[in-house]
Amino acid sequence: MKMCKLALLLLPALLLGCATGNTPEAKKKNARLETQAALKEIYSEHKGAASAVADSVAYVVCTGSNSYLFALSTGGGVCVLNEPGGESYYRFATGGVGAGIGWKQVAFVQAFMDKAAVKRFKDAGFEGQAQAEASAEYEGSGGQASANQSVDLSGVKTYQVNLMGAAAQATVQGYKYWETNFEDDFIEN
Repeated sequence: MKMCKLALLLLPALLLGCATGNTPEAKKKNARLETQAALKEIYSEHKGAASAVADSVAYVVCTGSNSYLFALSTGGGVCVLNEPGGESYYRFATGGVGAGIGWKQVAFVQAFMDKAAVKRFKDAGFEGQAQAEASAEYEGSGGQASANQSVDLSGVKTYQVNLMGAAAQATVQGYKYWETNFEDDFIEN
């Protein structure tokens, strides 16, 4: 029970680092800058990511953090969905069970290869994955084992990198995405 309370307390702190700003427009600008920088890092780590994004009907870039404390993992962040005709903004939260310890800042892109995949993302807003890794990364130095992931599933190509932090974990993670315009955002600043 104590670990559940701790995980719930950590989640808002983890989300504070993403899309900061005093106004909705400042948060949108910071979300765009953060995800554009993350996309460059993803492209440098995954050779197929740039062509997958170029060939997609839409793509979402997310940045955030994950923490692992024994049997629980929590995290969250911000995403920018890029579609023909514009951008929209999402928050995400993640939770999982397994074994692990550590913290990491992550970035991932999901390239939607058909309209049905985009619709699933918008309508359902849920995703699950199994992960196992050991990683340590700080300012471009460190080692990683299975930390940079790529997945091709149901019309969605996903590429992930760890930007910073250290973690050793084997978890089953669930992700929940929800659209935001940052006006009634539960994260202030």
